[in-house]
Amino acid sequence: MNHFHIRRSRLRACLAGAAVCLAVADLVSPASADVGPDDEIYSPRVEAGEFEVGVRYYDLSGNGQGAGDGANAIHETHETRPEIGYSPTGFWRASVSPVLVNGPRSATHLHQIQIENVFALPGNGDGLWPNTGLFLSYEIGTIDDSEDELVLGPVFEKRLAHWLLSANIFLDRAMVSAPDVGLSYGWQARWHPPAGPLDLGVQGFGEHEFLAEDDEDENPHAPRYAPGHRAGPALFGELAMGGDAQLDYQLGLLFGLDDDAADRTLRLAVEYAFAR
Repeated sequence: MNHFHIRRSRLRACLAGAAVCLAVADLVSPASADVGPDDEIYSPRVEAGEFEVGVRYYDLSGNGQGAGDGANAIHETHETRPEIGYSPTGFWRASVSPVLVNGPRSATHLHQIQIENVFALPGNGDGLWPNTGLFLSYEIGTIDDSEDELVLGPVFEKRLAHWLLSANIFLDRAMVSAPDVGLSYGWQARWHPPAGPLDLGVQGFGEHEFLAEDDEDENPHAPRYAPGHRAGPALFGELAMGGDAQLDYQLGLLFGLDDDAADRTLRLAVEYAFAR
């Protein structure tokens, strides 16, 4: 028997999930900028033999005073990331994701290709110690004058009663002769109620440095502002699809906390996971 055989029904389900996500995203808003891995919460949990197919959508609207050209300089931008991943072992999950960006200064284009890995570290999270993993990503720039980037850092997760607490801390380094090193983070508190179809939560993201002013002027595809610091509420849900398959979805709305951040960031993600 071929262990890598994928049932047609499951494939149709994952494609349908991705299509629904894109359709809802277009209805919610007409236009996200290049947000980077710090705008996603990564889990250290890895299930051997699990496939994942999904899509992430980000919508940024408005901007703070850090935009440089006034309050209406940025308008709205959106970013879509189809993603496929696989866990060949119980300690390694790998995925690849093309990043499609559309904004006021450029038509829809392939902005990056992200190759992401999560390595589960020893420890089961008993007591006060959280589940811990290591995140490693290589981002391949695909537009003129773009730079490849390496992202590395720990990911943490801890369940306390009805709460699931998560934190990511990343260092990113541009792969050039004189690179800048940035620091980004993400955190999330997710509450699973005793009854009800949805989990409730709050999440936040931030980055110390994103683009230098010179880079913004020279690169017409680059967003004109740093992601800044953002936080807001989120909803989470999951649907059993039969067997070991499951459809996970989440919707979040982030609000800018400083001048560099967009006024509002919509986050929408759908993921279909199944075991081989």
